[in-house]
Amino acid sequence: MSQRTAVTNGRPGRPRMSDVVYERLQEFLLDGQIQPGERIRVDELSRRLGVSQTPVRESLNRLEAEDLVTKTHLIGYSATPKLTPQRFEDLFEARFLIEPYCSGLAAGRHRGDEVEQLAQIAAEMRARYQAGTMSYGAFARADADFHEAVIAATGNSYFGEIFAKLHCHLQLFRLLRDSSVTEDALDEHDLIVTAIRQRDTQSADAAMHAHLTASRSRLRTAFESTTQTTAADDLSPGV
Repeated sequence: MSQRTAVTNGRPGRPRMSDVVYERLQEFLLDGQIQPGERIRVDELSRRLGVSQTPVRESLNRLEAEDLVTKTHLIGYSATPKLTPQRFEDLFEARFLIEPYCSGLAAGRHRGDEVEQLAQIAAEMRARYQAGTMSYGAFARADADFHEAVIAATGNSYFGEIFAKLHCHLQLFRLLRDSSVTEDALDEHDLIVTAIRQRDTQSADAAMHAHLTASRSRLRTAFESTTQTTAADDLSPGV
């Protein structure tokens, strides 16, 4: 972990300190400033962020619930290891089971404000992409918001709870942070929004299925490349 980055409370009405620290630590994990498997020292983070240890511990507990951090008795916190190839495939298998169905369900059930929120997320992602201001970490968070909004539009809270337990976006994008944002993903989002807005359940289901298929292909290529690079590093002689 590198240079000190101060975090301040700000004026009333701004996010709570623990929320600010949580977002910063999540950013560190997504952007690779904290590497998978790396030991996380509370006192070091406290000094780096310029805050007490309390909001750091609160944030780490939240990140543990998202499966980004693990806590070991008498040892402390560490970043969770990278996904294995099997976990990668299992994760997408679960997504294919849940998300296309929920997309179709959202098309039939959504209220107008829900689909407009979905469209706004997609539009903001495209605007930032075209402006060249969207980092891969920012894309990961916005993409998670988009997919969560689709699930929320079903009106079934159980689907939201199931999807949240997957922690799929955080795990995938943390692993593949060096990949680039593709316009194809944004186009696929637009097709999903259009189908849901038109209340076309079959098209919404199909659009989400196509998006997941393309996403798995893009991420699998990067995943395999990352895995091969790691294996080569492990085999290289020490200096």
